Amino acid sequence: MKRILLVAALSAAGLVAGTTAAQAQQRPDTTYVKPQLPTGPPMAPPTPAPQPSRPVQPAQPQPQQPAQPQPPVRPSGGIDDDGRVAQPLPGSRPVQPTTPARPGGSIDDDGRPAQTLPQNGTVPGATLQSEYKPGKLFLYGTALRLGLSNNYFNGTDFSAGVAPALGYRITDRLSVAAGPVLVYRSANFGPDAAALGLPNSYKMRDLGVRGLAQFTVFKTVFLHAEYESTRSQDYFVNEVVPRQQYEAFRYQRTTTALLLGVGYRQRLGDRFAVDGALLYNSNSGSNYYNVLVQRLSLVYNLGGK
Repeated sequence: MKRILLVAALSAAGLVAGTTAAQAQQRPDTTYVKPQLPTGPPMAPPTPAPQPSRPVQPAQPQPQQPAQPQPPVRPSGGIDDDGRVAQPLPGSRPVQPTTPARPGGSIDDDGRPAQTLPQNGTVPGATLQSEYKPGKLFLYGTALRLGLSNNYFNGTDFSAGVAPALGYRITDRLSVAAGPVLVYRSANFGPDAAALGLPNSYKMRDLGVRGLAQFTVFKTVFLHAEYESTRSQDYFVNEVVPRQQYEAFRYQRTTTALLLGVGYRQRLGDRFAVDGALLYNSNSGSNYYNVLVQRLSLVYNLGGK
């Protein structure tokens, strides 16, 4: 009986010890201390030790490259500012052509509002250069008998004349003009004139009128017809003794000339032009012109727009 009670007591003691150990493992440790966060002001980081400074080299300016202009990206399709359908750019998707631009309407292919073409067909922004159209009236000036030559008596003969005229354009191709003829001439007989019985010199003048007509054949090529009547002064030398004695006298006569030919006109701006003509003298025996006459005339338009 005592043995049984001893065994039971040992068993109970062992059971109690095991329960106590198990509870001791499950119970938390009451000695753990919770960490505290700092509540004071933040401390500045430690200052690094100063390093010896080196002189700073100035920065070298770098040359600036000019910016390359980028071409504007134009949307494909639409109406261009010249009224034609705009061509699509390479790589763009084709679009359906739009309707023609109306005033204040769609956007052009360069991104700006489309403009309508004027009724005269000019492109907006283009410089308009209207062709000058001369008026009806013009001035026509010609130099006549301009020359210097030697005579038989070792002297000189000089002549110079002008023939201004007022012209009128009947049509764009046909024009007429008329005006006076003024010519000055002189004859010098040289140092031996007195020994030969001649005066030292003669001074003469010619006064007359002329009328002309021009017809344009092709652009600047024209036909020229001219009639002139002049009261001329001239001199005549008669040989009294062969090569020893002469006599000279001055006289007047009326000369006429009918000149026909072709000419070319060179414009020198809107108002000025120069005419060059080669004319045939149909009655060279009754005037002081040669058979072929070269003319250089200046044209000045009095009106026009």
